Parts: sequence; structure tokens; C-alpha cells
Amino acid sequence: MIALRTVVCPVDFSPATPRQVDLAADLCQAFGGKLVVHHNRHSLGTGASVGWMWKADHVGESRSALEAKLSDCMARVPDGIRTEGLITEGPVSRAVLAVLEAVDADLVVLTSHGTLSDTHASITEQLLERSQRAVLVLHEPVVETRTPHFASPSAGRQVVVAPTDLTPESRGAIDLGVDLARALPIDLHLLHLLPNGRGGRSVDPAVEEAARRQLRALLPEDFADRATLHVEHGEPADGITRAADQLSAACIVMGEHARTGLRRWFSRDTSRAVLHQARCPVWYVPGARAVSAARRPARA
Repeated sequence: MIALRTVVCPVDFSPATPRQVDLAADLCQAFGGKLVVHHNRHSLGTGASVGWMWKADHVGESRSALEAKLSDCMARVPDGIRTEGLITEGPVSRAVLAVLEAVDADLVVLTSHGTLSDTHASITEQLLERSQRAVLVLHEPVVETRTPHFASPSAGRQVVVAPTDLTPESRGAIDLGVDLARALPIDLHLLHLLPNGRGGRSVDPAVEEAARRQLRALLPEDFADRATLHVEHGEPADGITRAADQLSAACIVMGEHARTGLRRWFSRDTSRAVLHQARCPVWYVPGARAVSAARRPARA
């Protein structure tokens, strides 16, 4: 069963911050976790900034002013959720990674503000590459018109799409989707993409049925009839985001295979493309270590 004991929410006090804090708090409420709201005060000038979690009007702001803003963020968190605020200084990516390690985070919830220049990787991509932690990425409110509310009974049932390339590396995302569906009012949809036939020819129905059987085999026996299976055709990133749109998905849950070095359809390029094309949050499960961390017994 999924365990979210500590959720870290790095904030930049942009207009996207309230929505990000609300979702992180919602997950903490659903799973009894502690919320750590973190802001990094970058010690370098704007010309050397990595461009995320940094705004020009932060220049010259005192620590007390930033503490006040952090307190305002924490005031949004419902009563009963254990909450801690942290302010750090220095290079942003190092600060976020250090906080994740220091609090032994099970999940980091952040907002992607788009791509940056070629000289700097985005914080989201750095976390996927280096943190070995589960990462839930939101987009700007203009991109995502709805926010998932996992702990609110009034939100009704929500759809979670879990794409898989049928390899062991994607099993963690399927397990997470099943755990979410067991614990919350969620309808889980498993998705596999087959390549289009050469010259526009139709794919053999037997191939589709074989893929459907493989999808079903990924599910626990007692859950096999509770998930909806989809076998579609086309490029992976396009197919994933198209299915999420058609199903009005609250979230996409997917494995992050960047560290394997293999050119599968869940390659780093696919992960990046889904992140940039999706119009709902994307919950990445980046490798076996992150999966085991999210499912290990409660700390003493």
C-alpha cells in the first residue's frame, strides 16, 4: 500500500503556488502525511538564476518578508495536517535535493513553469534525473483548468491514466495507480500504445488482444475487473496525452525510465514530451528505489 509520510512542496510564491500547496495538502490529508513547504532564496543574481523558484521581485527581500509569505502559504493547509516551513539559500536544484534527502521525502509536488534555455535544465528534469524520489508535476493554471482533489468526497470519482510499455520498469506506476484506486474514489485506466502499421495498414487484431492480455496480467488478481484497459495506436507521448484529454483525467501516473539508457518508448524524450504536452498533473515514479520507498513500512 502506498505510504506518503512526508510530502515536500517547493514554492516560488508565483500565482501557481496556492494550487500547488492545495494539492500537496490534499494528498497529505488523504494519506496522513506531513507537509513540508519549502522556499529557496537564491543567493545569486537573476542573470545566474536557473529560472525556476526565482522571481525578480525577490531581489533584496528580507528573510522576515519571505517567512511571512511562507506563513501565508502554510495558512492554506487545513487543520490536522502536520506542516513545517523551510527556507534555504543557494543554488535551487541543490537546495531542493538536499531538503528531499534531509526529510526523507516520499513525494515532491511542484509546478513546471515551462522550458528554459539550453544552458540550464529545468528543476523538474533535474529531480527526475537525480532525486530518485516520486515527483508530482503540475502545470500553470492556464494549462490545467482543473485541480485533482483526492481527499474531498464532494469531488466525486476521478480518472487516473497509467500508461505502460509492458516492461518491468513501468510496473511501479501500475502499482501506484492500483494503490490510489484502492484507497480513493479513483477509476484506473491502463494504457498501452502500439505502433501504427506500415503504410497505414491496420494492426493485426491478434496483436491488440495479446497486448490486452499483458495489460490484464499486470493487475493484481483481485483488481483485474476494476481497471479499464486501453490498447491504442500511435506515438507514445501523443497517445498518452490524447487519452488523458479524452478521459478528462485528473492525473497521469507513469514510470520514468531516464536512467536505463535504453531507447524504449518510455525514454527520457517520451517523459519530457508527456510533461510538456499534458494538461493534467503527471505523477512520475522514477525507478525501483522510489517505488520501494513509497511502499516501505512506516518509520519507527
